[in-house]
Formats: sequence, C-alpha cells, structure tokens
Amino acid sequence: MVGKTKLPKASIIRLFKEAGAERVSGDVADAVNKILAEIAKGAVKAAKAEKKKTVSAANLKMVVVVT
Repeated sequence: MVGKTKLPKASIIRLFKEAGAERVSGDVADAVNKILAEIAKGAVKAAKAEKKKTVSAANLKMVVVVT
C-alpha cells in the first residue's frame, strides 16, 4: 500500500450502506483501501507521463471510468 494513509473502516461501511447495501463484510474496508492505493499510483503515473506535478481529475479518469 502507498504510505500509511487509509480511509476509516466506518466511513467505508457507511458509504456502502448509503449506496444501498444491507450488510457489509469486514474485509471490504481493506479491499477498498488497497484499490484506492492502486488508483492513486496510476493517477500519479499518468500525471508524471504528462510531465505534471499536480494530479488532476483527468489523470484519475485515465485510471478509472467515472460514470
């Protein structure tokens, strides 16, 4: 994982419940944090490829399809 920064488990569970989940497995928080770390790495790589220091939403969209 990139660094030590993680989203709190309670926040992730609340997000899923607000999205309509009745129950959320305990391992979801760890999985979400790992996925977000990989997304962050990809967005940083995309910004660096454009020779930019600032990661933008456009860089993020290169890694993730936003609907």
